[in-house]
Amino acid sequence: MIEVNGNKYKLLLLDTNALSNLLKDSKKWIKYIDSKFSIAKTVICYSAFTLCEITRRKDLFVKYIELFSIFPSAILDGFDSIYKKELENYDKSNSKISPIVILPYALRDDTIKSPQEKLRKVIEISGFHSKSDYWINSRKSILDNIISLKDNFKSSGSKFIKKEIEEFVYYSTLQQIILRNMNFANNIVKVRKEEMDVYRFPSIISTSYVVFYKFYPDKRKPVASDIIDIIISSLLPYVDYFITEGHLNEIVNRMQKIHSYLPDLKSYSIRDIKKYI
Repeated sequence: MIEVNGNKYKLLLLDTNALSNLLKDSKKWIKYIDSKFSIAKTVICYSAFTLCEITRRKDLFVKYIELFSIFPSAILDGFDSIYKKELENYDKSNSKISPIVILPYALRDDTIKSPQEKLRKVIEISGFHSKSDYWINSRKSILDNIISLKDNFKSSGSKFIKKEIEEFVYYSTLQQIILRNMNFANNIVKVRKEEMDVYRFPSIISTSYVVFYKFYPDKRKPVASDIIDIIISSLLPYVDYFITEGHLNEIVNRMQKIHSYLPDLKSYSIRDIKKYI
C-alpha cells in the first residue's frame, strides 16, 4: 500500500502474462479490476522486467503506450534495485520501502505535449529497451546455474519437511546477501559482530521460496520462464494483490499455507480471472 496526498492506494501487481492479457483486451480487464479491487483505491503495477519484455513486442508496446500514458499505473523496481533499497534500509527499522520507480501517467515535461510521447521518451531514456536483450538472453545461463546447485540440498527423508524448506530459504538468502555485497556482509558480521538479519531482505526471502518450490520438491522440467517468475516474485512483499499464471499462484499459496509467509497478500491466477472476463 502507498499513500499519496493523504490517500491510501493498494498495489495490484501483474506479471508479464497478466499484463499482456490486459493490453490485448484492456476494457474487459479494467472493468473486472474495477469491480474486484476498485480502480479508485488500487494502482495497477508491473515490474521493470515485465516492461522490458513488453518493449520486445511491438504490438503490445503500442497498446501499452496508448493505455498507460493516460491511465494510472506504476512501474516497480527490478529484483536488483529493490534489493539495493533494502540494503540502504537495513538499519532503519521504522522506514518503509516504496517499490515504485515511475508513475507513467504523472510524467511532467512541458516541452512535450503528447502524453504518449512523454512516456516513450522516458522509457527510451531509462534504457528499458537495451536492458531487455540482456535480461532475456541471460535467462538460460541463470537457470542452468540454479539447476547445477540442486544436488547440494537434499531432503533427509522421502520428501522435504517444513523445517528443511525454511533452512533452505534462510541459507539461500544469506548466501545471496553475501554474494551481492561482500563488504556489507563483512561489516555486519566481522566489524559489528552481529548476526545477519536476513529477514530485512524480504525480496530475497520471497525469491528463495519460489526457487525452492520451482525446482526442488518434484521432477517438473525447468523452463526459461521460471526465471521471470523468480525475478517478479521479489516484489511480492511490497504489493497487496498479485495476478499471475497458475504455477506461480500455486507456489504463493504454498508459501502462505505452509510457512505463513506473506499472509496478507491476495494472489489470483489468470485462468480463474478469465472465467469472469
